[in-house]
Amino acid sequence: MRGVAALLVLFSHATIAGLYKVEPIWGIVKWSPLKILWSGHQAVILFFVLSGFALTKMWGAIGYPRYDAYIASRVIRLYLPYIASLALAVLVYAILRHWFSWENGWMGLPNPILGNNVNIGGHLAMIGVFNPAEINPPIWSIIHEMRISIVFPVIYYIVKRVGWFTVPIFSALSLVVAWSISGPIPLTPLDAELLISLHYVTFFAAGSLIAFNQHRIEDVFSALHGRKRLALWIAAAMAYAYPFDNPWSLSLRMIGDLGTGIGSFVMICLMLHSKEGAWASRRRFLGKISFSFYLNHVLALNICLLAFYDRYGSLSIWLTSVPLALGISWAIYVMVERPAIRLSRLMRTSILGKARQTAAA
Repeated sequence: MRGVAALLVLFSHATIAGLYKVEPIWGIVKWSPLKILWSGHQAVILFFVLSGFALTKMWGAIGYPRYDAYIASRVIRLYLPYIASLALAVLVYAILRHWFSWENGWMGLPNPILGNNVNIGGHLAMIGVFNPAEINPPIWSIIHEMRISIVFPVIYYIVKRVGWFTVPIFSALSLVVAWSISGPIPLTPLDAELLISLHYVTFFAAGSLIAFNQHRIEDVFSALHGRKRLALWIAAAMAYAYPFDNPWSLSLRMIGDLGTGIGSFVMICLMLHSKEGAWASRRRFLGKISFSFYLNHVLALNICLLAFYDRYGSLSIWLTSVPLALGISWAIYVMVERPAIRLSRLMRTSILGKARQTAAA
């Protein structure tokens, strides 16, 4: 699911190459069922629900509360690929400037020059307030993921304690955040950023709820067959994609996210212990590289825009950006992400092993 969602994010960004400019086709397509193919922001909400599911399994597997083991593992897992994506983007744009010239913001492209137009300290600190679009726009969601990961054990224990009341409690929290963002009270940039992260906590909590109730959910959803199952898939997809391309304010977009969260929740439930899930589990390549793909797909797209758009037009972007993104992502996965995963597990195991030795002594 992560892999497919990451691919949809690339499709959504690639529409800048021409599809969204073609009227009346774009006006029709974006309100048809095909809009799910360009639902990039919705895919990020799905990522957050899946992260809540995975982190619940991870925290529960530690065996007893060892926050140091958890946070060391989580920081390594997120931060190393994050830094690699930034370093690669800066290097590639520096090389591209020898052959191409573009204004910062042309077709959504950044033009990062270290020491000039980039907040280096903000990027290195990761969880503060800075402009993610200066180097690699997709990192905005990784910033929220890291913030939420830091406090995730609190979310874990709330969900464990309140059970299915998680849904109304955290949905109400998102609505309060949406109201606060709409302007009734003055907010500093940091206040606004932290409130937005608080909104996304809702979807981590939803994923955690699935993890806590996985076997019960599997029993219920595996009993659905035929038209009932198909109807639920269609309803989930409609809820997931319905906020797509609405000209909403940020606060209204947050309310729309709740619909996407419901669709994501149901789709994940449908995938558990199912024929669909079994089919997907045998096709792991895209899922395996999905994090690297998400982090680096915009760089691949921008390389194609600079190299091909003016000369060959929109079609060339669709034909070249996907294979280039796959190639870059696989290379980053092998060289950076896979070692980071191994290091994060080693760190967690080492800390837990030392803690058990100390307890035994």
